[in-house]
Amino acid sequence: MSTTKITSEILKIESPIRDVYALLSDFSRIGRLVEMTKQMGMTNGLEMDKISEKIESTRFTEDACYITLKGMGELAVKIVEKEEPKLIKLGGDGATPFEFNLWIQLLENGPYDTRMKITFQGELNMVMKMMLKGKLEKGINQLGEGLAKIPYSLLSNSGF
Repeated sequence: MSTTKITSEILKIESPIRDVYALLSDFSRIGRLVEMTKQMGMTNGLEMDKISEKIESTRFTEDACYITLKGMGELAVKIVEKEEPKLIKLGGDGATPFEFNLWIQLLENGPYDTRMKITFQGELNMVMKMMLKGKLEKGINQLGEGLAKIPYSLLSNSGF
């Protein structure tokens, strides 16, 4: 096993840091956003349709996201540490194929200018590393780009 570390680009989010943190630090809010996106048919171009085909069910609580994948069973991603308003650390629940942590770091650069960086660190054997590193890099960057596009202020002002 070796440690694999992947870091996203630093991304600009045009919302106050408090609004960004409020959504990203609460999986139940993220779950409502995911459902709303599905109902509005806003998954096109996000490769969400491909991903959705592999998911049997999802369940969200404030601190965890549970995903049941076809042929794999239930996996969970949990919030393991929070430092308001600048850090959200996620980890697996032990049922994931490998141990990992994901840090979402936020920095206030101005009233409507929050910077975000995502860092993934996982323990992968050499075979897994060869198979997954490119996909993980792509996935971390896509995650960052997707999170940067969320209208946090609009959601916050609507009581979301």
